[in-house]
Amino acid sequence: MRFVVTPRHRYLEVEGEGKEGVVTFPTWVPGSYFIREPERNVIFYDGYPLSKNKFWINGKFKYVYYANSKDQREVISLSDYLFINPVSLFPFQDLNEKYCVKININWPIHTTLKREGEWFCAENYDEFADAPIQSSPYLKLIKIDESHFISTIDDFNEIEKLQRILNTLDNYMEDKVENYIFFFRRSDKNFGGIEHKDSSAIVVNWDRKDLLWLFAHEYFHRWNVKRMKPKDLEINYESETYTDLLWVAEGLTDYIAFLSLIDSEVISSNEALKSIANILQNLTFPGFKKMSVAESSKFTWIKLYKKDENYLNIGISYYDAGFIIGLLMDFTIRERSKCEKSIVNFMRELYKVKRYTYSDVKRIAEKFGIDFLDEVVYKRNPPLFDLLGHYLEIKFTDKHKPYYGIKVENNIITFIEDDSPAYLAGLNIGDEIVAIDGVKKSLEVKDSMVLTVLREGRLKEIKLSSGKNPGHRILLRGEGGLFKCLFKSEKGEGEGEQKIL
Repeated sequence: MRFVVTPRHRYLEVEGEGKEGVVTFPTWVPGSYFIREPERNVIFYDGYPLSKNKFWINGKFKYVYYANSKDQREVISLSDYLFINPVSLFPFQDLNEKYCVKININWPIHTTLKREGEWFCAENYDEFADAPIQSSPYLKLIKIDESHFISTIDDFNEIEKLQRILNTLDNYMEDKVENYIFFFRRSDKNFGGIEHKDSSAIVVNWDRKDLLWLFAHEYFHRWNVKRMKPKDLEINYESETYTDLLWVAEGLTDYIAFLSLIDSEVISSNEALKSIANILQNLTFPGFKKMSVAESSKFTWIKLYKKDENYLNIGISYYDAGFIIGLLMDFTIRERSKCEKSIVNFMRELYKVKRYTYSDVKRIAEKFGIDFLDEVVYKRNPPLFDLLGHYLEIKFTDKHKPYYGIKVENNIITFIEDDSPAYLAGLNIGDEIVAIDGVKKSLEVKDSMVLTVLREGRLKEIKLSSGKNPGHRILLRGEGGLFKCLFKSEKGEGEGEQKIL
């Protein structure tokens, strides 16, 4: 199939040419685990609608696409900027035929698609859909090294550090892959990153602090997910695909990315422990006892990727739990091998499988002395803290201190912990705190008070008494030979930043 795209401000005009028959617009964007329905933006001409995302064509066809999404998983076309995630814009017929696109624009164009004259092409739809296109009169290609580049309209000031990280990650895996582009943009919102086979697309807010970690995470996906992945995570562009193993695909990827920051000496042991503490703190809420890591993965389509303000009460993230499992695996492997091997050796073995199952993960893990996976993956309230306590000192610095069990932003209650004093008092998420004991002042924890809150336009007075904090803010300490083996330091200390009143 061939497409000719003419950008307009907030819209794209697309002329397509295929065979007589059905064209199908994907409803799922790979790497994003919920049904996005990008075809909702299509105004289709020259065809007969068969369903929400299928049209009958006679060969040639036209459609207009509303393109105004800041999210790099989708499409945006402005007077001075264009970004296309092809799977969100282009339909398919035969997945195995060649696909090409021509962009009617005079700006610089960056993409990993193969250039053939005026056309950018791929040998099949999977490759075509997995190659973003970015263009702007202000677009520049920042060279990291001979094989790695950043395509951006903004600046990036940590090239030397990023180069060290990418070199470290390349050395982790024995299968070297050349030529990679980071499509990068700053925005007023944080959209994180999405992986592609030979690139990634990253859109973050202006004050994002862990940018190098995010770059490393998306880069390691070029192996884990793009060149090896859970066997049951097959691409179906029109429906959900379920797996118990996103803790491996995402959580272990995040841990390997984190490890590369340590090994490339980009972060100190204290900074590393602070980051771990921040992740652990997300596992101190009621959801930790109500959802296993495997369930978090399988239910991601309706839970984690659609999480609301109550999520910490009912679920956990396979990113967070998978990261901690990765840390435990790494500690165990280094301990059993007397620091001669690490989780990198595990990933190299898993990479040989390419399409892995849980049995593959468990079998390889057991070769390295890891015998706890069943318990931490499939059990609710898994013993992650007990296992980690063997390697690090874990201290809850707010445990038993007075608390209400709420998070507040700009006087609006944004979270209430189940069975906390705030929950038992009848406060609700979204309540606006208007006054405290009849006075407009900042909220602080004390034995008791009367809150005046605005709820659905009505003023309510609610008596609130403090209770004992079950423990959410975590301080980690480590020292000794095994600690140095992993963190490159004799000792370290880091405290998380959990803020719950």
